[in-house]
Parts: sequence; structure tokens; C-alpha cells
Amino acid sequence: MTPKAAIRYRAGIDRFTGRPLTGFAHVCQSVGVILRTVPTERVMLLDFGFVGVRHIGRNMVAPVVLALYRDARQAVRAWEPEYDITRFTLARAEATGLLALGTSGIYFPEGRLGNFAIKEPVSASFTLSGVATAPVVGAGA
Repeated sequence: MTPKAAIRYRAGIDRFTGRPLTGFAHVCQSVGVILRTVPTERVMLLDFGFVGVRHIGRNMVAPVVLALYRDARQAVRAWEPEYDITRFTLARAEATGLLALGTSGIYFPEGRLGNFAIKEPVSASFTLSGVATAPVVGAGA
């Protein structure tokens, strides 16, 4: 019988605190960066980012919200192989400019290596614009 291989979680550094990040917390940080970056903002990665920022500040009517969801899913699919978003919610939208998306989906710990056999359901929220009065980015099952 062959021994079961350990899952190779991605590890990195929290961009605000400098503390180590692993697993889905690292993915949340990466998705947050994707969703707050405008394409052409990064010189060596001109395609990197989320074109949906053009929807921020518009009236949140059904067609605009659907376009926002579509653009967010395309950006995350293109740049984050470890998270497949299956459901969106408009977590927060305030007159002050705060806009946050809630997501549910499948986390693939080894997705960056092409292994999609290992998976688990997860959910997280991401602030796209404005300042949240309480932290919005997080992970949970």
C-alpha cells in the first residue's frame, strides 16, 4: 500500500501584517488583489486584474450586478486556479461607496499544480471599493 501524499498548500506572506499565510487565506488575499486591480495597472502583467471596476459607482440594477458577477468570475478564473466561484451575493453596497461581493465556491489546494482532485467547499467576501467598517475578507465553510 502506498502512503498518502500530504496536500501541498500554497504559502505566502500577509501583505498588511507580514505574518505567514497558508491555504485558503492565501487564496483570499490573491483574489482580493485581483478584484482591486485595474487591467493595465501592472506594467509586466497588463491583462491582470478585474475589468468590473467600471461598474463601481453605477446604480446596482440587475443587469449591472450580473455584469459585475460575470467580470469577477472571469478575472478569478483567469488568475486564481485554486478557487472556482460557483455563487455570488452582493454582500454590501452602501451610499458611501462601499461595495463588497460574497462568494461561494470550490477550493482546490493544489489547483496551481494542475491537481483538481482535492477540493473543498468554501465561502468568502471581498471588498471591491470603499472602506469597510468591519473586516469583510475572510474564509469559512
